[in-house]
Amino acid sequence: MTIELDPVPDYPPDSFERTPPQDVGAEQSVLGACILSARARTEIFDILDPAAFYQPRHATIYNAIARMQAAGEAIDPITLNKHLADSGELVHVGGMPYVSSLPSMVPTAANGEYYAEIVQDRALRRGLIELGTSVAQMGYSTDWETSELIERTVTMARDLRDRGMAAEDLPTEDILDFVQHEDVYDWIVPGLIERGDRLILTASEGGGKSTLLRQMAVTLTAGLHPFRTWEYIDPVRVLVLDCENSASSSRRKYRPLLDSAAAVEQPVRRGMFHIECEPSGLDLTKPKDRAWMMRRVEKIKPDVLIIGPVYRLHAGDPNSEELARKVSVVIDEARATAGCAVLMEAHSPHQNSFSTHRPLRPLGSSLWLRWPEFGFGLRPVEDEKSASNADGCRGRRVVPWRGQRDEREWPHFLKAGDKWPWVIYKPIDTDDITGYSQTGAIW
Repeated sequence: MTIELDPVPDYPPDSFERTPPQDVGAEQSVLGACILSARARTEIFDILDPAAFYQPRHATIYNAIARMQAAGEAIDPITLNKHLADSGELVHVGGMPYVSSLPSMVPTAANGEYYAEIVQDRALRRGLIELGTSVAQMGYSTDWETSELIERTVTMARDLRDRGMAAEDLPTEDILDFVQHEDVYDWIVPGLIERGDRLILTASEGGGKSTLLRQMAVTLTAGLHPFRTWEYIDPVRVLVLDCENSASSSRRKYRPLLDSAAAVEQPVRRGMFHIECEPSGLDLTKPKDRAWMMRRVEKIKPDVLIIGPVYRLHAGDPNSEELARKVSVVIDEARATAGCAVLMEAHSPHQNSFSTHRPLRPLGSSLWLRWPEFGFGLRPVEDEKSASNADGCRGRRVVPWRGQRDEREWPHFLKAGDKWPWVIYKPIDTDDITGYSQTGAIW
């Protein structure tokens, strides 16, 4: 009995070839970001080697941009096309249409560093494949001793690990030189808020944290100190992304605050205060919502970004460390893009039977305990009359729930005011030497 076998298919010789790791879209976005943004160029040049590009024409364009940057030339599609034409390279990179299309291919120039990391990652993977192939070939070779092959492999692996990391491995500075640098504060509010600060404000439900952040937003844009409202400061631009309150509710809360600023002849000028209300919340772990936020940050370039509350910034488990980390990365990206301070609010956990007071730490992931430079909670003072809402008299201790990373002039006590929701006060039982008050009593 004869068994007939199916004929072997005539596959093309390269049918089992794998495409090397690459991301052409990321390469195009890197080049587009370099054309659009000087800041992106600086960040990208620090981490990305021209050899990391998979497409040779992209490496050619990248090198051209680097030459123009080094020469101090203006960089845009027109000047870049001219530079490539003068060097005889324009025809080899796809001509003027391709070079001119690159800026339109980048979703946002602010993410240039991340696109560069993708390109570098794919290049390292290609290098890893090449390394594995070389190691396998050396293993079959009889030209070297086994111990020599192993040492050679270790050296090659180390070279691959360190590829593109030269900018991060600059010589460390001697401590005697390090301490000689002058420390310069970039104040938004002198002694209180510096550009780049991250603050989370906590309280119980209805504890006054949202009201305090609204007061800070208005006073900062009006050119008033948030707590010493009789003191003038330089007005700053504020962006509020309210992820809890509706637009109509927010309008009712902001109108009297704007009136208070105008009453002291410090009205909020048009273009200084921008607000978006998203009562359904945002999910900053999703590309759509990340892009929504970044578009507004990139356009407005606020000095202060107020966003939150924290639990409305993603749709998953509030205790998830991974989701909190993703949210914090996006907020830090916005902070770096605008060079702004970030103010957020968070609910505090419910009181348990083991503590006298309700905890003031942020509810949810422990990451929010570590992430900000400053964390303060509003706690009702111990004097029952001063803590109550009777006659509009509310007293609050401003309690740090994490160690401050720098000395700042935050108030210790706040009470309900006449023209402003919160004003500073000194309790009647304050110790003149230590400044401590046992009850926080207003009267």
